[in-house]
Amino acid sequence: PDPRVLEIGTGSGYNAALLAELVGDPALVTTIDLDRGLTDEAAARLERMGFDRLVVRCGDGADGVADRAPFDRIVATVGCRDVSPAWVDQMEADGELLVPLEHGAMHPRVVIRRSAEGLTGRFVGRSAFVRMQGVQADHQLWTGDMTHPAEPQVSSLSPAVAEAFASEASELDIRRRFWDFSTYLSIRDRRAVSGLGLGDGVSIAYMRDGSICRAGPDGLELATRLLAIARDWIELGLPDIDRYGMRFMPRGGNLSPADFPDGPWTIERIDYRQDIHLIASWRP
Repeated sequence: PDPRVLEIGTGSGYNAALLAELVGDPALVTTIDLDRGLTDEAAARLERMGFDRLVVRCGDGADGVADRAPFDRIVATVGCRDVSPAWVDQMEADGELLVPLEHGAMHPRVVIRRSAEGLTGRFVGRSAFVRMQGVQADHQLWTGDMTHPAEPQVSSLSPAVAEAFASEASELDIRRRFWDFSTYLSIRDRRAVSGLGLGDGVSIAYMRDGSICRAGPDGLELATRLLAIARDWIELGLPDIDRYGMRFMPRGGNLSPADFPDGPWTIERIDYRQDIHLIASWRP
């Protein structure tokens, strides 16, 4: 109870109302969205429902809301390409950020806290969101998604790779493996696209139904790379998102080569450099 909360991405206002209920006082919640139509409608809707003290702002969420700071918690309900420096500046020293952070086509949720090492984080959930508009939309960190071709060249997966994504596993296990391998793939290669694949805008390779499909002049090279990363992930024991730790530093400095199977890895984002490493185990 009683933390001051900033939400990035108002939408309908539903999540802001949930936050107000959680903290116990709507006046402690501020929500911001770039779309004036959404914020006007959400503000009117929230007022009708008794949340008239909840503050709704229109603006680029990357700027935060400085005049309402500092915040104990900042949560984004939109897919973000980076942590915004404004959020860090507007967060209390012991505050927390919850950010769906872009990794390829997905936005696994990351909790970020200040520590003696600076800003450290952990993945805490599998998700995908609509991408954030405003200043972050001007930056593309991965090559972008591609449409799967109607008639690709198809080859069978090796037994080890096929077993890792076997359809006889439970539906929940398949979904988790899909998310977890997609995250690992996006860390290893900036050409990661949705559907367990790599694409460069012209060529594509992806895994589907026990096969590997490819198309385009560089399809074979992408397929070879995709299978190599899949084998690395399997040899590491199919690490799920709980197995990663990370630190966020200002861009620049020494980069960790991205092609070590077991890390460490570096992702250069807009304002921050994300250093990622595997850890033995962790639970939120």
